[in-house]
Amino acid sequence: MIFEWKKWSKNPKNILLVSLALLSVFVSLANLYDKNQEADQAVFEHLKAINDEIDPPQGYSGPSENYKLLLLLDEHGELPSSKERALQKILIDIVYLLEDEHTAQLEKKWTKKTTIQTNRLKLQQKYLDLGGEPWRSETNIAEQLARNQWLLERKIPVVELEIGQQGFYFVYYLLNHWMNFLIVIMIGLLFFDFLTSEYERKNYLFMAVQPVSQKRFFKRKYIVALTIFIGGLITLLVLGFVVASIFHGTGSLIYPVSIYQGTTVKLIPLWLFLLKTISLQLLFISFTLSFLLLLSKWLKNALEVLGIFLVIMFVPILIEKLLPKIQAINAYLPFFYMDLSPKIAGGSGNVSSSFLTQLAILISWNLILALVWRLNWREKKR
Repeated sequence: MIFEWKKWSKNPKNILLVSLALLSVFVSLANLYDKNQEADQAVFEHLKAINDEIDPPQGYSGPSENYKLLLLLDEHGELPSSKERALQKILIDIVYLLEDEHTAQLEKKWTKKTTIQTNRLKLQQKYLDLGGEPWRSETNIAEQLARNQWLLERKIPVVELEIGQQGFYFVYYLLNHWMNFLIVIMIGLLFFDFLTSEYERKNYLFMAVQPVSQKRFFKRKYIVALTIFIGGLITLLVLGFVVASIFHGTGSLIYPVSIYQGTTVKLIPLWLFLLKTISLQLLFISFTLSFLLLLSKWLKNALEVLGIFLVIMFVPILIEKLLPKIQAINAYLPFFYMDLSPKIAGGSGNVSSSFLTQLAILISWNLILALVWRLNWREKKR
């Protein structure tokens, strides 16, 4: 195996690709910094939109339907009943909380912001419960309240997980946005010539007279490729975690992640989400590497292997976008596990969305490929 590693590591193409992968971690972290700057502005715009639903500007004389405070007044400009007075008080309290929430956002006082936001959301929900008009700028109040309550009970500062810069949140970002399709591309580019080079350089003639069985030779290739790729993947995740933690802190592994099951939403801790993602991703990597090496064994031409491999892996994804009906079977085919985010976070509530079912499906496909390899070796013996 040391011999296989030395051959792979001395290939200039592989060194260049590994260097680019390492560089991409730092580029991703820098990209998150820019996204965080945009997020601050987005929070301001969101709070302003809620305020603009409530409070008309000074001297406004347009339709009362545009502002919730004006909707409470009768034709004489007065509050007709105690219900309207209660709704008015709630709306005014919300306006003051919007200002406090924006200030907490600017000062980066995240726990304070979560507390203020929770109070504001409770008032918005109370307004709806009393018969107030639906909010145009706030549609997921119940989900946000559940999430904020989770955070406050555990004293975890609120962040937008998709652009979190802390260590654990950056790992979440890498797994969800950076790793998915890149894994297939990197496997293809790093290993499309790993086996075919033995045929193209006619090394197989030398191997044929060595006291090493064909089965052992291919198994050694597969184990080395799997070790290199999974080791490299873990190295990149650890590097991203360490660099992000140095600059922004580690974050929390019990931060809540929203899981959608039909019309319901539940929260699971971040560590469980990462565990599920990494488990499925490792099985997908194992399947993909085995499939690529099997193609290499059959075709024996590096460029043909790379082209056919990428077509077979990506075409089903494109078909899924064009034919929504195929989504009914995508949970059962390995190619659709390239993007794991919707598999784990966006379950539809049916049996195929179960993590254990997804785990069993990928294990089954790995076993199917193992059987294909075994049958191929038997044919050669005959």
